[in-house]
Amino acid sequence: MNSARLRVVSIVGPESTGKTTLAKELAKLHHGVWLPEYAREFLTDTNYTEEDVHIVAREQLYREQDFLNAEPYFGVLDTDGVVLRVWFAEKFGYVPSYIDRHLKQQASRSYLLTYPDLSWEYDPQRESRSDLSHLFEVYERVLGELGFDYSVVKGKGRERTGCATDCLISNGVINP
Repeated sequence: MNSARLRVVSIVGPESTGKTTLAKELAKLHHGVWLPEYAREFLTDTNYTEEDVHIVAREQLYREQDFLNAEPYFGVLDTDGVVLRVWFAEKFGYVPSYIDRHLKQQASRSYLLTYPDLSWEYDPQRESRSDLSHLFEVYERVLGELGFDYSVVKGKGRERTGCATDCLISNGVINP
């Protein structure tokens, strides 16, 4: 894989902050492709087990590697190991070693952290309505601890997409 050619962005943040919508919009707007979050396929609600999250994590990381091996010109990840790390730590109180190994070895990418300034929308898979600000702070802390550069994305609708695009331009991921 020629990582110098890859232009990859990973969108992370609390639930109901527009990650999937933003991933789709950025991929379409900038002629790229996006990788959906596997948890959306596998889980139907918030009644899941720790083993379920391991299944989701392993499959997501496997799909991410396949996605990157295809060397997209511009690729958008709807989630990645950072989200999995936060999920395990917050829900189960630990982070599996395979997630930390993955994060240390992953291909270079730019991170967009979605701010919880959108109205929370019900979804049977969402469970943290009252913890969005706390989770945002957790994401900021984790990204910092891992030494990953990130930009915070705020705003609604086109304003949010514009903010994300401006961040990607300023980080050299896409051209103006």
